[in-house]
Amino acid sequence: MANAIVFQITDGQFGLKVVDKAAVGYLESWQAPSGKTVDTVTLADYDPSSATFQCQVSSGALTATADTTTVDVPATWCQPAQSIPQPGLSSWALELSMLQDPNVAAGLSRFLFEHDTAECYFYLGFDDAQPPRAIGRVRVASATIGGAARTVLTADVTMPLSRKPDVEFGNATTSQVVNGDGTLPALTEHGPPNLLAAPEPEPVA
Repeated sequence: MANAIVFQITDGQFGLKVVDKAAVGYLESWQAPSGKTVDTVTLADYDPSSATFQCQVSSGALTATADTTTVDVPATWCQPAQSIPQPGLSSWALELSMLQDPNVAAGLSRFLFEHDTAECYFYLGFDDAQPPRAIGRVRVASATIGGAARTVLTADVTMPLSRKPDVEFGNATTSQVVNGDGTLPALTEHGPPNLLAAPEPEPVA
């Protein structure tokens, strides 16, 4: 019997960038800046302060809420009443727990306050710059600013996604992208370079 797989986040990445609909080639289907995909985008494609933002995040998660709509059919002389599930698309949210940083001019607290309700691209990397990771679009919500004296101030914020995110599952060796639109690109092997490959021939003088 195989042991259970345990996953922990020790070196995460988090990025935000306001959606620019005037960007060259912009499409509403973009899930990341410049239309990059989850397996090609990097933290450098997001707001320059994102490298600071990620160090304020103590928890970052994508959460899904199922649509529980049902259709009720009344009882008839032949059968009892029934409630038939009519599942719709789940709604998604980005939930953050963070250390407040209103004392930083270009901090995460300021970004969320400044861009409250704006649509932003987000990036979540759960293992540094390699899979697993996720991208998508959220509606920014401002976080709590301030609180009790002489304590480490934290804040929790929930930001609804505009659509289902794109997620790259796997690790640095093998990964599978599952896009929110239902497309499933080919499995990717990220194996190390072949150190035994024949060297390139020397150029002829």
